[in-house]
Amino acid sequence: MLEEIEKNVLGTIKDNKLIENGDSIVIGVSGGPDSIALLDILLKMQNKINFKIYVAHINHMIRQEALEDQKYVEEYCKNKNIECFVKQEEVQKIALEQKIGTEEAGRNVRYKFFNEILEKTKSNKIATAHTKNDNVETVLMNIIRGAGTIGLKGIEPIRDNKYIRPLINVKREEIEQYCEKYNLKPRIDKTNMENIYTRNKIRNLLIPYIKKEFNPNIIETIDRLSRNSKTRKPILSK
Repeated sequence: MLEEIEKNVLGTIKDNKLIENGDSIVIGVSGGPDSIALLDILLKMQNKINFKIYVAHINHMIRQEALEDQKYVEEYCKNKNIECFVKQEEVQKIALEQKIGTEEAGRNVRYKFFNEILEKTKSNKIATAHTKNDNVETVLMNIIRGAGTIGLKGIEPIRDNKYIRPLINVKREEIEQYCEKYNLKPRIDKTNMENIYTRNKIRNLLIPYIKKEFNPNIIETIDRLSRNSKTRKPILSK
């Protein structure tokens, strides 16, 4: 019998046609709770849908623990007999050379590598572990930056018929509970607690403040706003 979180993911997959029989999927796995839960859940989904899985892991070479993260992912994949592709990139050096932020450099490096593995394995989709919380953080970030109504859509479940987010309707606390229940022992990136980047400030400072002072259900509220924005039809001028 499927767990509630697994039912949620399967529903998201079916409703948005994220994974279909015969698909071959590259999963971006950092080793953190979200991505390792995604990998673990999608392995179970193979009993429901016939698809192949490959894992891609980028070592950003920023944190001292990065090599341990890499070994954790490699060991997990070895135990599950999953082909795992690993690349080490000096992201901070790349950011300085290209005169861009470390977050942007890291994202560019990750997606470039994911696409390389997609081509190498002749896969057709790339799965990332974006959650409901990530979507809410993105919407709030877009509002703060004045992105307009299109920014309310946040993170789409599927983009370009290639990038899929099976966990997009799952809250982070549910993922943490899942990891604990199945003793996955994910790696924890301590930099996520450092309020240097905008997203971290929204996650660690703004959302907890809104929860305490205004709306304890702000995650569900903003996520509902995001979903309504996705389904809203544009008004055509006469």
